[in-house]
Amino acid sequence: METKIGYFASIEQYKPMDALEQSVRAEKVGFDSIWVDDHFHPWYHSDAQSGQAWAWMGATLQATKKVFVSTCITCPILRYNPGVVAQTFATLRQMYPKRVGVAVGAGEALNEVPVTGQWPSVPERQDMTIEAIEVMRKLWESKSPVSFKGKYFTLEKAFMYTKPDDEVPLYFSGMGPKGAKLAGIHGDHLMTVSADKDTLKNVTIPKFEEGAREAGKDPKKMEKAMLIWYSVDPDFDKAVEGNRFWAGCLVPAMFKYRVSDPPEVELHANAVGSEMIKKNFLCATDAEGLIHEIERFKNAGITHFCLGNSSPNVNYGIDVFKDVIPAVKD
Repeated sequence: METKIGYFASIEQYKPMDALEQSVRAEKVGFDSIWVDDHFHPWYHSDAQSGQAWAWMGATLQATKKVFVSTCITCPILRYNPGVVAQTFATLRQMYPKRVGVAVGAGEALNEVPVTGQWPSVPERQDMTIEAIEVMRKLWESKSPVSFKGKYFTLEKAFMYTKPDDEVPLYFSGMGPKGAKLAGIHGDHLMTVSADKDTLKNVTIPKFEEGAREAGKDPKKMEKAMLIWYSVDPDFDKAVEGNRFWAGCLVPAMFKYRVSDPPEVELHANAVGSEMIKKNFLCATDAEGLIHEIERFKNAGITHFCLGNSSPNVNYGIDVFKDVIPAVKD
């Protein structure tokens, strides 16, 4: 499968208009896709933002010409109703044919707790996500009104009048073995997050492919996408520190417990050592360093990169890909 290089335009790290301008620049440089975080609270507190992803996507699709644009990740089970998620992405896909996708997952307390007060267990949220996908697909595919009574969601003679001409590609978030297999069963493609390359190669991707085959799909036709943050600067220490904004993601407790306060997340992020950042994110001084890092994950089986730019000089972090993209594309 062809390697694709995507740009993650964070509207929790940058102001929405700045992220839009980054996306326009990224398309001109040669990125294949643009991804945006669908969050309510950000993964840091100082100088953070919390733009609304769907509003931002419409503006960015209009401002760009051909790049594919998707969320990374939308949680369709708590602060959003899956019927409204389905309607939103059907509308965007009709307006911008072949250019819109959605990535879904079971969510983070950081985003769901502040506006719902709810935080079910991981197994329950996974079950809710599977049912939400069923609701979304019924609305996208049905040629007549749909009534549905599930464990978590209900449709009563619901009909989606505005549909795209083709299917909205659905990326399913899978990190652990169970999540990866569920992604193969219920998603069109895998979306995972930065992990050890051996874990990706020997656990995550094989479990995804196992699930896909069980569902009667050909895993060779399904993307293995990965979100990972990068920072590039001639001063390597500055490049490493550039990724600090996302260091809270490296603290397991942020996912295990009901943590929804960005100042608390920031305290944990600031306690993460530089060696941990270097191990889990992409840190480089130039294009050659980025090429080396990307190739490591290509060899592990990743086919679509969703690269979050945390470089001290953001524009340099985009422009350096004029040399990176030709080198890593098949």
